[in-house]
Amino acid sequence: MFHSRTTRLPKSFVLMLFGILTIAALCCPGSALAVHRGSYRLDIDAGDYEYLSDYGEWVEVPQFGMVWRPYVVDDWEPFYHGHWSWTNDGWAWISYEPFGWMVYHYGYWYRRPHIGWFWMPGRIWSPARVQWYTYGDYCAWAPIPPPNYRWRDPWDRHRDFNVWIVINVNHFTDEYVGHHRMDRPFQDKKYQHGAWSRNAPGIRFVERIAGRRIPATRVSRERVDMRHGAREAPMKYERPREIERKRMVLPEKDVNRVREHSQKVEREVLVPRERAPRRDPQRSPERRPEKRSDERQKKTPKRR
Repeated sequence: MFHSRTTRLPKSFVLMLFGILTIAALCCPGSALAVHRGSYRLDIDAGDYEYLSDYGEWVEVPQFGMVWRPYVVDDWEPFYHGHWSWTNDGWAWISYEPFGWMVYHYGYWYRRPHIGWFWMPGRIWSPARVQWYTYGDYCAWAPIPPPNYRWRDPWDRHRDFNVWIVINVNHFTDEYVGHHRMDRPFQDKKYQHGAWSRNAPGIRFVERIAGRRIPATRVSRERVDMRHGAREAPMKYERPREIERKRMVLPEKDVNRVREHSQKVEREVLVPRERAPRRDPQRSPERRPEKRSDERQKKTPKRR
């Protein structure tokens, strides 16, 4: 007859394991939303560092490592200053900002009240690095957050700021589409519980709402030599190999639209380095909601 023998772990080992798990829990509150501190620093290339340093600053942010923050007005947000174009790659974001060809087509965006919006580099190109919602005659988009992070839904109660830009689809193909943003979207409960999609609005749906045909624009991409004449980036943020970057080659009609609005963006949105809002990335997040500037309130139409 055989007797089973239970192997007990040493008490010291059990205590050590318990301590490790406790520290992990304290360091990563809400583990489903946690990102390892050094997850993105390896994707920073000397060319990225040099080019974007002309338009913003690289700062160290807890949990994210080295990120880029643009020199812009205090109430600025990504994917606002531009328009949508239907292309052979799908809906593409055409930015009026000089750095838009990179930061809206590669990488991730995140926001914290005490430092605002910041960008983390990535290697994957997309016609628009956004997430979508489509409800009834409305659509919403927001930047893709870093892996293991997520945004609240557009209709949720937002404590300080709604990252989603929500518009009526009849304005979807307008120039400077961000000006049609709704401040208080989806107050009617039928949108909360009705049919919705996590996809971009379909082209036939947009054509039906707009009342016109929208032909696809053929857009190609060209490689950008990011390291040509680039100064050295700090070694701990530089990769030994160059990250390949591509830029969309826009048709003349889109080039003209960008040229028309880029001067306005340069005057009203971009700010010199010495006038950029100063915020400490090491501070704990603030709980107070941020107020929009008088200029943004004038631009954003009131919706009931």
